[in-house]
Amino acid sequence: MTITGHAGHPRNLQYTLSTGAFGRLQEGADGAYSGRGLTVAFEPCAAGRLVLTRGETVQTGVRLPLAERETTFASGDVTLRGKLVLPQGGRPKALAVWIDGSNNDPSTDDTAWQYELARRGVAVFVYDKRGTGASTGALSADFQVRARDTAAAVAEARRLLPGVRRVGVIGGSQGGWVAPLTATLTPLDFVIPAFAMAEGPIAQDRLVVEDQVRQAGFGDDALAQARALTAITERIVRSDFREGYAALDAFKARHASAPWLKAIQPRSYTGVLLTLSSADAKAGGPAASQGLSFAYEPRPVIEAIKARQLWLLGGDDHQAPNAGTQAILRQVQTRRKDLAVVVFPKADHGLIQRTRTADGTTTAYAAGLFDIAAVWIQTGRLPGPGNFVILPTND
Repeated sequence: MTITGHAGHPRNLQYTLSTGAFGRLQEGADGAYSGRGLTVAFEPCAAGRLVLTRGETVQTGVRLPLAERETTFASGDVTLRGKLVLPQGGRPKALAVWIDGSNNDPSTDDTAWQYELARRGVAVFVYDKRGTGASTGALSADFQVRARDTAAAVAEARRLLPGVRRVGVIGGSQGGWVAPLTATLTPLDFVIPAFAMAEGPIAQDRLVVEDQVRQAGFGDDALAQARALTAITERIVRSDFREGYAALDAFKARHASAPWLKAIQPRSYTGVLLTLSSADAKAGGPAASQGLSFAYEPRPVIEAIKARQLWLLGGDDHQAPNAGTQAILRQVQTRRKDLAVVVFPKADHGLIQRTRTADGTTTAYAAGLFDIAAVWIQTGRLPGPGNFVILPTND
């Protein structure tokens, strides 16, 4: 069992079991933490033990000796908080720097990858993005800024663990755009974009909107209208929220009663723009977007960097639809054999699978995810033949 924080709250916890199943833990009046079907009672920290109760089963857990070293380091004029997590024995052959996505929670507290990989022999360095956790500075979704921060994190990780043979980065979601960029700033052995895209943010927005319309059961006519809408919102974001509002207002008025329009949820910037007045969007859009690199196109970087790459994709990802990404990566593979792809067919964003059972819905990381990542980092081996592996669904 891995215990991490949740949503940056000091009294919220999350558990992750070795099966991949995970969930929230909420503190009770007696000091114990309860989740779905289980209770965790922690002994004093110095004891390093917990008691896990699941139904009639009671188990005692002993803390694994994974050494942690907290640090602060500079990236330009900001100070970032970081943490190095070492495997048992403290002499790893590989080190991965984790790059978080668009969320603003502190990675040093909340990221399960730091412990899941460390207990599989890979040292992991995590850091709080600028403006989050204990890091200073303003929040930024500018991929170049984030890549510079990550390059500084790589330098700090190397300082804390000199002599480690393999050093690379793992970027989740938005971090999957930042990870290859980091390899243009500092030498890396490997880059792992996870639940990420080889297309840019504008393509992601269009694909998310189309997916929502399609999932709601609408056909080609509605999809064509949705594409016309995203062409309008593309102009708005490309202009830094200065232009395109007259066209958006006219579109919204023309399609106000269209049922397909209600299928578009605010998981995309188009969905957010539909909820705002033009005046509010124009006034608040630049700050809310945090300088996001809307026009960024990742393919040239993916093709050019020297580091070997492993793309971990969910075949049912609704937040970062990746059919186009898979096609691009297959094309890139014809020119470079050190780029590998593993697809988890039923995994959604975060490489998470939800399974309905008689007791409700079980949420878990895709089976084998952390094992596959750790083995590839340390040996380059994949869980199947070739360099584009679509895992069995085990149905």
